[in-house]
Amino acid sequence: MLTANLKPTSQSPLYILGAGAIGSLWGAYGYQAGADIRLILRNQQTVNDYQQHGGIHLISAHQTLVSPVPADYPQSISTPIQNLLITTKAPQTMDALSAIKPHIAEQAVFLLLQNGLGIADQIRQEFPSVTVLQGSTTEGCYRQSGFEFVHAGHGHTFIGATGGSGIRDFNALDQLAASLSFPPLNVNISNDIDAVLWRKLAVNCAINPLTVIHHCRNGELLHKPKALAQMRQIVDEILAVSVALNRTHWLTNLHEYVENVAKTTADNRSSMLQDIEAGRETEIDAITGYLCQLAEQHNINVPLNQEILAEIKRLSREAKH
Repeated sequence: MLTANLKPTSQSPLYILGAGAIGSLWGAYGYQAGADIRLILRNQQTVNDYQQHGGIHLISAHQTLVSPVPADYPQSISTPIQNLLITTKAPQTMDALSAIKPHIAEQAVFLLLQNGLGIADQIRQEFPSVTVLQGSTTEGCYRQSGFEFVHAGHGHTFIGATGGSGIRDFNALDQLAASLSFPPLNVNISNDIDAVLWRKLAVNCAINPLTVIHHCRNGELLHKPKALAQMRQIVDEILAVSVALNRTHWLTNLHEYVENVAKTTADNRSSMLQDIEAGRETEIDAITGYLCQLAEQHNINVPLNQEILAEIKRLSREAKH
C-alpha cells in the first residue's frame, strides 16, 4: 500500500532515475527549493563529468540556474531508495532499475514520468512489493548540451494511481503531489490518470513519429498535406482500438485535440526526432509499438501505425551506424 508519509526527508530522499530533460528539470527546481534530492547517473565517470560541470545548468526566463544536485551511481548508493522518480526513456527503464535493485526498499514508491505505456506492468512484475504510480507532464524542457537544459515552456503535470495499482489512499497521493511541486513546477492529482495517459499516448502516436518521417517541427505537420492526412489516419486507427477497449469516452474530439496540440507546440522538435538525429534509441516501442500490440490482441487493423513502427525502427538502425 501507499505509505502515508511520502515527503522526502533526511531518512528518505527523493531519488531521480534518469537525468535527461524532465529528470533534470525536477532535480534543479527541487534542489533550489531545498528538498533532499539525489540523481542516479549511469556510472562513476558520468558522476565525475557531472561534478566537473558543477551540476545541472537550467536556462529559464533568460537566466541560468546552477543546481549542484548530489549525484550517485548504482554502486555508490548508501541510503535505501524509498521514493523514486523515474524519468528514463521507456526502453532503458528495466535495465536502469536492475542496476539499482539491491538498494530499493521493500515498500518503495515509484512514480513514472515518461513517454509511452506498458513499462508500469513490467515493473510491477519485477518489483511486486513496490507501489507504482504514473504521471504525465507537458512541461517543455530540452537538453542544450551535456548537463545544460532549457526550460522552454510551462505546462501541466498530473499524477495518479492507474487501474492496476490498487491504490485508494488519495491523501497520500495529495501529499506526494505537494512534495513534488517545486516552484514553478506544479503537480496535481488526477482521479483518472489512465485517461490522461491514453490521451497522451494518442498524441504521441499521431505527432512524434511523423516529425521524424517528415523531418520537421510539430506545427509543420499541419502544413504538409501528406503528413496531415497521415495524422488523421493514425487518429482513426487509435479510435478503432479505443472502441475495442471501451475507451472512446477518453478521446472526445481527438482529431481536433491532436491538431491543437501540434499547433500549440508548433516550434517543438519532438524528442523522437532529437533521438534519431543524435543516434539514440527511440521510445517507438512504448508508443506506436504499444498501440500495435493492443490492436493485434483485439484483431484490429492498424496498417499505418504498423508501417510507421517499421519505418521508425529502420531509421533508428540507420542513425546508429
